[in-house]
Amino acid sequence: MKQHRKKSVLQLCRLVIQILFFVFLPALYFQTLSGIRQLYTAIIHQQFSIALWPQMTEAIVIIPVTLLAGRFFCGWMCAFGSFTDFVYQISQKLFHKKIRISEPMDRGMKYLKYVVLLVLIIASWTLNASFFSSSSPWDVFGMLATVGKTPDFSYVLSNLTIGLVIFVLIVVASAFTERFFCRYLCPMGAVFSLVSKPKIVKINKPAGNCGNCRACTNACAMGIPLYRMDSVDSGECIDCMKCVSICPRKNAAAAVSGKDVRPLAAGITAAAVVAGMYYTADLTLTQIGKSTFPSVSQSGQTPSGGTGRSPGFVQSGGNTGEVSSSVGSALPSGQYKDGTYHGSGTGFRGGTTTVTVIVSGGKITAVNVDSNEDSPSFFDAAYTAVSSEIISSQSAEVDAVSGATYSSKGIMAAVANALQTAKV
Repeated sequence: MKQHRKKSVLQLCRLVIQILFFVFLPALYFQTLSGIRQLYTAIIHQQFSIALWPQMTEAIVIIPVTLLAGRFFCGWMCAFGSFTDFVYQISQKLFHKKIRISEPMDRGMKYLKYVVLLVLIIASWTLNASFFSSSSPWDVFGMLATVGKTPDFSYVLSNLTIGLVIFVLIVVASAFTERFFCRYLCPMGAVFSLVSKPKIVKINKPAGNCGNCRACTNACAMGIPLYRMDSVDSGECIDCMKCVSICPRKNAAAAVSGKDVRPLAAGITAAAVVAGMYYTADLTLTQIGKSTFPSVSQSGQTPSGGTGRSPGFVQSGGNTGEVSSSVGSALPSGQYKDGTYHGSGTGFRGGTTTVTVIVSGGKITAVNVDSNEDSPSFFDAAYTAVSSEIISSQSAEVDAVSGATYSSKGIMAAVANALQTAKV
């Protein structure tokens, strides 16, 4: 009984960490994927700039940690993965029904996530196919699973219909097959599976000391055939430590560079490192991005001078700011009448963004954000890049920032609204 109680502490602590990240840092997964996209598009278009670094904060933090420690993020910190865990646990309590997939089929289906990643890279990231704007299950997740906000079903039904269908299918599949999405469909899972190959944190379980129970294999959330392995170095492992918790012989153990460590200490350390590095990198990279546009000023700053940005889905308003830039002589002059113009547009979750656009010498010289009802994480990622692009191109029709599409559209719509009376 004592051993069972001791083992359960590990999974209880993991659950607490999952809930904390779900509440306070729910968008880390989505913004990591967006950061990788940002890096990819910057490289193929040869437009890499230090101003893009704040948009890649999550990728800059989580990829190196995964490279070194393995997929602790997936097993302990990913809000979408945690959500499917909650769905699975509730389903098992209610229906006591699970669907086990055979080893050969499981092995083949795990290649599907690489296909999904490839489709995203080609169709969405390279060709900018519009289909994906309404088919993202993560956008649906953000609209429906916002902590402290009423689920926005009307917006999802009218604007994210395809994404809602995909999301529902994922939920149903996850109810009966643990971590279905993570195993077979997650594009970041494909990236993490490749990146985590050199990891130094592994599960050791000498097969010679195993019995015939296969308890570890049956408990594995990712369906890995652990009974065959002496050391779990598979990129599919999400370091959930369920195999360590369930092993009746204490044969499975977490190890760093071959030396056994306490699994709970490993999990807590990984979560603390990710959270600490994220907030440090966010503050640092945001300041670096601002130094590129020294006239940027945002209200609601933290005492240290940062933006107080938190990648959650909870929205807040009241941010104000300004981006000013000199316009090159190659740009056409006299497009607009000089003056100060006000406009509004719709951003994330239907929130209103209001701006003041200043025109001088026939050109847009400044875009001031008066207020917004957007999520700070998405809005901060979009604001600097979109505003500077509007000034540079002298048009409200510019590329949206990856991972902050709705916020970008809100700013562009507000500027377009303001310029309706400014055009010559």
